[in-house]
Amino acid sequence: MVMHDYRVLLTADIENYGDRTDAQQRTLQSGLIGVIETAADRVQLDRAAWSCQVGGDSLTAVLPAEPGPLVTIPLLLDQFLTELDMAIAAHNSRRGDPTWARMRVRLAIHVGPLQLDGAAGWPGQHAVQPARMRDSTPIRAALDTFRDADLALIISREVFRDYVSQGPGRPRPSEFLEVAVAEKRQEYPAYLYVPHFDVHEMEVPEPSPSGRDAPSPPSPGSGSITNKVKRGDILFAQGDINVTRDSERRKK
Repeated sequence: MVMHDYRVLLTADIENYGDRTDAQQRTLQSGLIGVIETAADRVQLDRAAWSCQVGGDSLTAVLPAEPGPLVTIPLLLDQFLTELDMAIAAHNSRRGDPTWARMRVRLAIHVGPLQLDGAAGWPGQHAVQPARMRDSTPIRAALDTFRDADLALIISREVFRDYVSQGPGRPRPSEFLEVAVAEKRQEYPAYLYVPHFDVHEMEVPEPSPSGRDAPSPPSPGSGSITNKVKRGDILFAQGDINVTRDSERRKK
């Protein structure tokens, strides 16, 4: 029998990692791990108990069952987020390092039932969702809009509904902007926040169609019929056969 456990998920990714030199990427990798560990230690989260997957410019973590989401999520959204923002700023101040590159981070937080015993990770949609949010158009647009920001956060509807909207705590519900995430045929309502900036001032891109319900265009020669109207005459096209009522064309 497949067992599920209700857990908090956190995932972070570095902006424009692929555009950096090899030396800069190495520094950014250690920088990302360092700032997350620093922030976790400062708010007394047990970083050693996190179950982590790393991917060069990203880190995804499932947090332990204890003390549970009711304690962990408010701590992540308030103190951890503040400490993480400060740690990234400290990293970005070290311009004297010859391999230095500014680090800007997209962070996503979600909560839900997980399968923790997969052969190559954590199977299921709740494991996929935070990565989709982290890489989505709205959070990328936030960092593009607020160029002085080092950190942008996106949270799932579940996190906002159960742990933010009920208050009290920081950030306040009014500091989040509801956005639509549409990534890889998956669609999620989510909530965006950028420390020190008013996300309501940004222009949110329209979500691109998922393609899930979009009809496929007919292939040439498939027998589909296309009607075109030009100067009052109708051209019927079916496969490779064209029949026209255009008298001028018939004269030619």
